Amino acid sequence: MKAWGHIKTLIIAVLAFAALFVLIIYYTAAASVRPRETVGFTSEEDFSGIFVPASENDGLYFDTQGFINGSGVYIFLPSSADLEHLVFYSEREDGKLLERFEHDFEQDPVEICGVSVFAMKSELPSINLSFADGYPSLEDIESSEDHDLSSKGTMEMWDRDGFLVMDSMVIRGRGNTTWLDDKKPYQITLAKGESLLGMGKAKTWVLLANAGDFSLLRNEVFLSLAKDLGIAYTPNIRQVDLFIDGEYHGAYSLCEKVEVGKNRVDIDKNDYLYCIGVDRNNYSFFLYDDAEKKGTEEYEPMYGELRDTRDRMKIERSIPYIQEVINEMYDPKSDLSDCDLDSFARYYWLQEFSKTTDPTLRSVYLYWKSDEAKMHMGPAWDYDRTAGIIDMPFRKEDYIWPDGWTAREQDYYRRMIKNPVFQDAVRDVYENGGVREAFMRAADELPARIGNIRTSAEMNFIRWNVLFEEENNKVSYAYGDNSYESQVSWLADWLRMRADWIDIHYRDRIR
Repeated sequence: MKAWGHIKTLIIAVLAFAALFVLIIYYTAAASVRPRETVGFTSEEDFSGIFVPASENDGLYFDTQGFINGSGVYIFLPSSADLEHLVFYSEREDGKLLERFEHDFEQDPVEICGVSVFAMKSELPSINLSFADGYPSLEDIESSEDHDLSSKGTMEMWDRDGFLVMDSMVIRGRGNTTWLDDKKPYQITLAKGESLLGMGKAKTWVLLANAGDFSLLRNEVFLSLAKDLGIAYTPNIRQVDLFIDGEYHGAYSLCEKVEVGKNRVDIDKNDYLYCIGVDRNNYSFFLYDDAEKKGTEEYEPMYGELRDTRDRMKIERSIPYIQEVINEMYDPKSDLSDCDLDSFARYYWLQEFSKTTDPTLRSVYLYWKSDEAKMHMGPAWDYDRTAGIIDMPFRKEDYIWPDGWTAREQDYYRRMIKNPVFQDAVRDVYENGGVREAFMRAADELPARIGNIRTSAEMNFIRWNVLFEEENNKVSYAYGDNSYESQVSWLADWLRMRADWIDIHYRDRIR
């Protein structure tokens, strides 16, 4: 018993020493965070901006600058940052720090030299992309017209509770018309597979800018609808706040890339994933047929790319499958025996319901299942130019209002809808396959989606002042203003009206 008493005393002493050691380390680290050197008081002549140091702010993992616009200076922060005790510095034009401030932005903004300073954060997860020294800069990447220039760096991600992921990455631009916008989309490839925000482990991810969609929600809404319609391998999507080298770049959608993989398009090694369209010239093979064999209507050749390999032998083996399917799509008398009719019909309804401007132009995916000897349509992709925001003046169809047909008037759908086999499949999935019900509930989750992104959207449209500068968006015609509230109200009303119009009129044209 006496020995046990000595052991107990020793254990207590060891634990006490360990606790003391931890406290010493903690206070040493805390003491090492010293205010930065300043050069004097702030004056109107000297004041040119705001600097926010990560070392003096809890939950901030990078230094950042204030964003200046006509209303004042905005400090955009990740969800993990503390607005109640925010430390920041006034800054001179040459980068010298003038004066240190600490303010509770949970209460009110603060005024410096007659300029209002605001601090904002949303509740969304945040991503910061840092470019490595010696590699192309963000400006270099964005100056690449064909977004074929890449760079290296680090990706960090966190949510309101703290740090989630850090990994090295390769970044490049992406997109077609969206690459022409000031707010640009990107693709990042991580050094190892990560399951970002629960979306399944993979290396390559897409950051969608949604620059032309002022609701910021159309991709999320229609990819969710695609899942509800049962379109296989539809990418998952999450909303995030994006920072690049500590600078806030806006509200983005983090999305899975359409590619072959275990957590993506999970097909067998003997299967094929294709992307087809009629508006591209850089794909791997060219698909066409003799117009005289398909009738007298204008026949547009299609371009295609095999997406899951660069092996020329596999590309050559795959061409007969896609060529035969395209021949069937263009032939109204075909029995469509090489097509999985259920997936073709569901995909058609998604294109028709959304009034996408790209139903047959680009980013249309198909995959060949060798064990079935069938082509499936999907996954769904690219729905920012939908639901009444983009006019198409060179087409006779209306893309703004929620009535009328669009997809079935275009290219191969114009021929397929005349095929009785396809007509039966389209009617069957609408009446008996859950398509009608999916359309009717398409707007049900929109209030929750709006609530999730509202503050992030407010930050985004301060950073990108485009709500009052739109050219093609017709929301103001219906609502009298271009506020974010009008944008999301238009989307909600449009979805409901579109579902009702199709339910009344679909039989008129499926015959």
